[in-house]
Amino acid sequence: MKIKPIYLLLITTFVVFSIALRNEVLIGWDDGEYLTHPDVYKTGAGSGASIFRSFHLGMYQPLAVLSFAFNHSLFGDSAASYILTNLLLHLLNTYLVYRLMQQWLKAEVPSLIVAGLFALHPMHVEGVVWISVRSSLMYSAFYLFGLLQHNRYLASGKNKDYFLTILWVVLSLFSKSMAATFPLAMLAVDYLQKRKFTGKVILEKVPFLVLSVIFGLVAIKASASFGHITVLEKDYTIIGRVVLLLYGISFYLYKLVLPVNLSAIYAFPEVSNGSFPGWVYAPMVMLVIAGLVIWKAGSYRRLFIFGFIFFIVSISMVLPLFWSRIFITADRYTYLPYVGLFIIIALPLGHLWENRQSLEDSTRKSIYWAGGLLLLLMVAATWNRIQTWRDVPTLLSDVIEKRRSDADMAHGYFYLGNYYDTSGNDEEAIKNYDLAISRNKGYLLAYNNRGILKGKHGNINGAVLDFTKAIEQKPDYAEAYYNRGVALYQQQKPDEACRDWQKASSLGFKQANSVIAEYCTKNVTPVFPE
Repeated sequence: MKIKPIYLLLITTFVVFSIALRNEVLIGWDDGEYLTHPDVYKTGAGSGASIFRSFHLGMYQPLAVLSFAFNHSLFGDSAASYILTNLLLHLLNTYLVYRLMQQWLKAEVPSLIVAGLFALHPMHVEGVVWISVRSSLMYSAFYLFGLLQHNRYLASGKNKDYFLTILWVVLSLFSKSMAATFPLAMLAVDYLQKRKFTGKVILEKVPFLVLSVIFGLVAIKASASFGHITVLEKDYTIIGRVVLLLYGISFYLYKLVLPVNLSAIYAFPEVSNGSFPGWVYAPMVMLVIAGLVIWKAGSYRRLFIFGFIFFIVSISMVLPLFWSRIFITADRYTYLPYVGLFIIIALPLGHLWENRQSLEDSTRKSIYWAGGLLLLLMVAATWNRIQTWRDVPTLLSDVIEKRRSDADMAHGYFYLGNYYDTSGNDEEAIKNYDLAISRNKGYLLAYNNRGILKGKHGNINGAVLDFTKAIEQKPDYAEAYYNRGVALYQQQKPDEACRDWQKASSLGFKQANSVIAEYCTKNVTPVFPE
């Protein structure tokens, strides 16, 4: 009995990614913050309600956090169980992509190619093996179910299919805010299906748009509450922001065809004398190439345009234009959006396969060998990338060794310092904070964290200097004022300490209020926060 190719693909994907089951929980790299949260490890009637009321690490993704709680209740702290759940979700998504492509492309081979690229592309490793990125897997699954249900609605016109589509989208939004792009994806499908732009077509998008706005506002509030949103106009001009936007799109196009030098950290570029470094502009040639490919697509032009629109629409929320999070790009952001670009790759390859018999034997064999070699190279790159995510030191050492930029290396050293700090290895932590500052003289978080460790080890003068450096970089850095107040108090300078705590309090650092009440009136020495 023959096994269907899609099932062979799923088996292969499981085998390739199964090496990740040996990876560890990435403490200090979000995993620990999720998996040690009371909402996850505590059980009880109120825990589920708390999850839906709370933000976690600056995001509103209650269904993903709830899935962590189920993982923990069934299998405890086993990293393998969390990673296995991610892998099973990835296999489900691969199958859903295959089914969706069957409906959109109306051809088996291109559908399998899209599913294969989705399953095994190295850029998707981060989205599968990093436990904390469960939300990307879950929102994608519900999003894909929603698209399939939407196709059913377009075919049947039944209200049941319409309301089921809304249900899938709600579940997707409760998994991750990136699902807010669904109404735009619906418009892209309308273009693909050549639907007329009528009042009915517009009205059927309204409930989805309302949901997207509501969850989008919640996502902004969640990010702002955690300090994740950076308003780019503070650091970049409007022209600079356009350049960053074009870079972001070009970066993903480049990594699609040449997924090398992948990293867990892609830092925002530093502006020197009003200019970006050369590496910001280099990938933009990919935009020109993409435009030419679409222009020369012939009978595939509508599908190519649709694929590119789907990519842009579904990744739009994380492109660097008005605000962004800590890093400018991330591999995991491509998890669902790449489906659109995979279509552009798959269609000509499918056409080549269908017409293989018309080719000369030597040409056909060369194509087979080239295709097999590219497949092996992709699988090998994915296999190696999975092992890079084995543990925090391996992952961050990889960032540092790539030497993409001083900014990337500074972040790598900083987060490695945090890892050693959490592990109780203060000597290694300070060493890595030193290295982070050597790559970025204005790294205020590194100054602050190093100052805390210096203070704990009795180097109070050094601690004061570090906190002062941090404040010079960011005059409204409330925590640094608080910490400097602790150090000044230990230097027997209570008046100066109290002034710093008052400043921290005025900037919203709540811990300062109790310290002021306790230590500005009594002769008790405070300690640095854990």
